[in-house]
Amino acid sequence: MADLVVTSVAVDEAADQLAAIVDEFKNMDKLWEGGAVFGHDTVKSAMDDFIDKWWVKREKLTTNLSDLQKKMEQAAEQWNNLEIELAASFDEQ
Repeated sequence: MADLVVTSVAVDEAADQLAAIVDEFKNMDKLWEGGAVFGHDTVKSAMDDFIDKWWVKREKLTTNLSDLQKKMEQAAEQWNNLEIELAASFDEQ
């Protein structure tokens, strides 16, 4: 029995999920505009400090996730092409 089973569905799904995560990171600033969601001024001030520090880390993380997502899309495309080629080779025999 195989220890690792990879299907085109799993690879495609992973690429799609990474794309959704990258999209969330890129659009996060819309959630924090104005800080009204935090209510109390003390909480808003603390969140502003956190957000200022988070933006720096978030940009690097977003870049890394975007690179990973592109590589995952390429892997999914290659996997699907390989699967098609292997299926065709069995049909020839």
